[in-house]
Amino acid sequence: MTSFGGGTRSVSPSQAAEALPGGASASRLSAWLNAETAVMAGALGLVAALAVVPVLVFFETSFRVYTEAGPGDLTLQNYAEILTGPIMLEAIWNTLLIAVSSAVLSGVLGTALAWFHARTDMPGRRWLEPLTLMPFFLPSLVGAIAWWALASPKVGMLNTFLVGRLGLAEPPFNIYTVWGIIWVLVLFDTPYMYLFTIGSFNRMDPALEESARVCGTGVLRTALRVTLPLSLPAILSGVVVIFVTSAGVFGVPIVLGGPGRVHTLSTQMYTKMGTFPPEAGVSAAAGSILMLITALGLWVQRKIIAPRSFVTVTGKGYRPCRMSLGPWRYLALAVNVLYVLLAVALPTGALVLASLNRNWFGWFRWDQLTLRHWNFTLFEFEYTIKATQNSMFLGIVGGFLAVCLCTFLSILIHRGRSPRFRAVLDYICTLPVGVPGIVMGMAFLITWIRTPLYAFPMLLLILGYMTRYMPYGIRTISSVLLAVSPELEESSRVCGASFFRTLRRVTVPLLQSGIFAAYLLLFIVFIRELPVSALLATEASTPMALALYIVGENEGLGVVSAFALVQIVLLLGATYLFRRLWGIERLSV
Repeated sequence: MTSFGGGTRSVSPSQAAEALPGGASASRLSAWLNAETAVMAGALGLVAALAVVPVLVFFETSFRVYTEAGPGDLTLQNYAEILTGPIMLEAIWNTLLIAVSSAVLSGVLGTALAWFHARTDMPGRRWLEPLTLMPFFLPSLVGAIAWWALASPKVGMLNTFLVGRLGLAEPPFNIYTVWGIIWVLVLFDTPYMYLFTIGSFNRMDPALEESARVCGTGVLRTALRVTLPLSLPAILSGVVVIFVTSAGVFGVPIVLGGPGRVHTLSTQMYTKMGTFPPEAGVSAAAGSILMLITALGLWVQRKIIAPRSFVTVTGKGYRPCRMSLGPWRYLALAVNVLYVLLAVALPTGALVLASLNRNWFGWFRWDQLTLRHWNFTLFEFEYTIKATQNSMFLGIVGGFLAVCLCTFLSILIHRGRSPRFRAVLDYICTLPVGVPGIVMGMAFLITWIRTPLYAFPMLLLILGYMTRYMPYGIRTISSVLLAVSPELEESSRVCGASFFRTLRRVTVPLLQSGIFAAYLLLFIVFIRELPVSALLATEASTPMALALYIVGENEGLGVVSAFALVQIVLLLGATYLFRRLWGIERLSV
């Protein structure tokens, strides 16, 4: 209603639209709204095709028995075989043991290291932090190969050294066990836990701890009774995420579990798909059990952990301060240094020494010094050269396409006009978090193998990678988007700018830091990705992670170590370059 001289006059929506700044007309506004609706519907259809359809086809496959003649009728035979077969029951138990143990142990260690760095006066924090986070940038598969060189019963460097120096009757370490798998996962999952908790510790008001100290409470008791409970949501969320990822891990069990005959659900899925004819139904049923385990962890996170929150940052200003550990600060330093030694120095050193010896006998020998393995890997072995090129293409091009999609979806989820569309889109985009990589790879394989898309294996790999890591890219970009006021975009729209022009001229420039951080994160995980590649890659499209596993099956430890170090240098070099070019200070998990 508009008032003129004390009276009122009704104004239609079309007349109101004509009065907008910039002369926006009703037809233009209507076209813009229709365009946004069409974009939302198209995005919803695309995400459903990537994340929902393959999973539904995967579940349907688990209820069919496949023979050379093709799929049979719907049946529960595959699930009966899994729940009664001794190997599958062992695989389920090992999967649960690995997931729970890795989550608890890395949760304790990662939280302790984050507390040392954020809340105490432990010396050497500045130079220890990047070393503590270094395993985050390295594939756990490389860690498994490194510990193969360190703790293999026959050629492990530690075993050879201890048996030779101490005269032991048998090697003290055997990495080819379920606890060897857990050991490697704990070392490489600890940085994730560190990243989950360090922010909560850094933002905590020190007055909360000072109050406990004034009352005579000791440092350790203050940490257990005040600091950790206030950070409990972040701690438990990190534990659940590590539980989910450890349950579906593939690279470490396939490398270390094979010689020791340690079966997990992920390795059994891969084994069943490698038979002739492939036992797709049994493999899908095993994957469904694996998804049930991960879904249980995510349900706990959403229903029990996520609703819990504790206010630790108030409007009152405060100056960060650290608790004095006294002489115990050197014990904290020793724990941190020991972690860096076991997770970074020893594995990297073992790979370097193995790559420089002509034949590996469990210890470095100067008379065996050679660069042959490096020359072979970098310049002569066509398989590793092609795999490196494939990974660079997947990381650069695939990461770019993925970050474009994640940026677009983040904007639609947080800036879309329809709450219902936004909620549905957000839910579907989150689904891949609960889908292990080996399951995602198989779901894409059985969904698209009979379509023209399968003729483009690199594109299929990119789509598989994008789908699996879409939630991580969206989260990284959304963290920046939520800090930007929507008034800036609304002003552009009111002035008559179209939906896409607003994105290009306003929204995307404001999200630049988050987009580059997401690009770096996606580049890293695309280079490291093994489970999806194990089922989707062809011989011509094999990336570095899969090639590293295959080379380990067919070549000596020297070649494997050299190739693993090439991947490490590539990841760390790209990370340094990204952060220098775009000023990225930190990553999100």
